[in-house]
Amino acid sequence: MKVNSKTARAIVAFILIFGAGSYLLGWSPLLSVRSVEITGAPTKESQLAISRSLDIAQGDKLARVDPRALSNRLRSFDWVESSQVSRNWISGKVSISITTRTPIALYSEPGKPQVVLDSSGKTFATPADIADGLPKVSAKSVDGGLAAIKVFTALPESFSKNIDRMSAARTNNFLIYGKFQGQDLRIIWGDGEDTDLKVQVIEALLKREENQNLRMIDVSAPHAPIVK
Repeated sequence: MKVNSKTARAIVAFILIFGAGSYLLGWSPLLSVRSVEITGAPTKESQLAISRSLDIAQGDKLARVDPRALSNRLRSFDWVESSQVSRNWISGKVSISITTRTPIALYSEPGKPQVVLDSSGKTFATPADIADGLPKVSAKSVDGGLAAIKVFTALPESFSKNIDRMSAARTNNFLIYGKFQGQDLRIIWGDGEDTDLKVQVIEALLKREENQNLRMIDVSAPHAPIVK
């Protein structure tokens, strides 16, 4: 089959354009990594760990920087909630934006070390300093821990600030340990209902002269509390 000169020129032009494009993407220094920026890492150490994991260096070809693959690699860090990786073809800049998980409690299960817990129920080891005031929760399951935290956050701050820790035998059976009006107490809280009433009952009981040496208050049935 004969190829006319016009068609031949078109084929040659296509080959040249394709070859030039392939060269620019794969080998030309014009489209290479010139800088890498990581934002959102909570500490210098965690930023360095992210950098080492991604292993992107100046001079690497931008075409070979796969944003999806790099984001998937960052999932190995349990404290990373999400990440975005982007390439700027003009400046040669690779940007990595990290969103970290937010601790809502210090959490432990029987026989396991204490970790932190976020609102989705994910346990993780945070590289950052843990904020003061996080509730300490022990439970047999994450669901129990989240249920206990829900109870904690519903409490008035004037009461919750006295809590040392909470435990959840089940998702509807909670214990509270803390120091209230100078007394170390174990409070059998029961389920998550009647929060305001239970607080009022406890505060009223602690005001009574005969209750100055209590060790336990049971408000699982707040209309019929038990003290010991």
